[in-house]
Amino acid sequence: MVFQYPLLVLIISIDDPDRIFEGTPDCRYSVCETCSLRESDPTRQFLERLQTKGWIRRIKRGRFAVFPLSSGENRTPQLHEFIVAMELVSPAAIAYWLALNHHGMTEQLPRTVFVATDHPVRRPPGDVLGVSYKVISIRPEKFFGIVKDWIDEMPFMVTDREKTIVDGLDLPQYVGGVAEVAKVLSIGWTQLNESKLRKYAAKIGNSAVAKRRGFLMETLGFGNVEALRRAVTLAPGFSPLDPTLTRQGKYNRRWGLLVNTEIKA
Repeated sequence: MVFQYPLLVLIISIDDPDRIFEGTPDCRYSVCETCSLRESDPTRQFLERLQTKGWIRRIKRGRFAVFPLSSGENRTPQLHEFIVAMELVSPAAIAYWLALNHHGMTEQLPRTVFVATDHPVRRPPGDVLGVSYKVISIRPEKFFGIVKDWIDEMPFMVTDREKTIVDGLDLPQYVGGVAEVAKVLSIGWTQLNESKLRKYAAKIGNSAVAKRRGFLMETLGFGNVEALRRAVTLAPGFSPLDPTLTRQGKYNRRWGLLVNTEIKA
C-alpha cells in the first residue's frame, strides 16, 4: 500500500558512490539541511553499521534514507513515496494511475508508484522501502506536460491533469485501461482544459491517442469533437480502443478504431 506518512527522513545523495570509500563523498541533503554527517566519517563500515542497526536503508546506488529517532523503535518508514521516486531516476515525474489519484480524478489507489522518465533504465528499482515502483521509460519528446508540486514541504514533479489523461490513452495499461479513462472524463471533464488536451494529443506522436480521445468525447457527449479532428491527423488503419484487451469487437470507421470494450455514456 502506498504510504501517506509525514516526511521525517533525510536522504543522503552520493553523486559518486565509489568516493565513499575514499572518505570524501559529495552528500546532498534533500530533506533535512540542518542534519549532516561528518565528512571524515563516511566509510563503508560506518554505513554498514547504520544499516545493521536500522538507521539507514538503501534506496538505490549512492542513495540512502536516514531514519531519525522520531521514526520509532521499529524504524517505520516515514518518507513519502513521491519524494523517494524523485531519487530513483532523473528526470522523474509521478505519472499515470498514481497521477490520476493525486489530481483527485480517481478514487482508485494503485499499489504501484508509476514514475515516468525520458530514457531507458538499466536497473528498475522494484520495491523500495516496502513500496513497489514502476519506472516507465518514454521517448524524450513525450516527456512534457510536467509541473512541480509539493508534499510535506518537499517538491516533486508530476504530470498535469491533461497530460495524465493523454498518457493514459497512450499507454492504457498503466491507468487500468481505457474504461478507467472514460470514468475520469465523465467525472472530471469540467476540471480539464480542452485546448490543452488537443495540443497534447497532437504532440504525443501517437495517432491512437487522438482516435481514442475523439471516440470517448463523442460517446460521452463532451467537448468539441470537430475541433479535435481539425487539430490532429488520424493515421490510416484501425487501432484498438483498449490495447490491453483482446482484438474482438466492432470497427468504427469514423475514428479508425476497433471498439473492443463497452463505454457507457
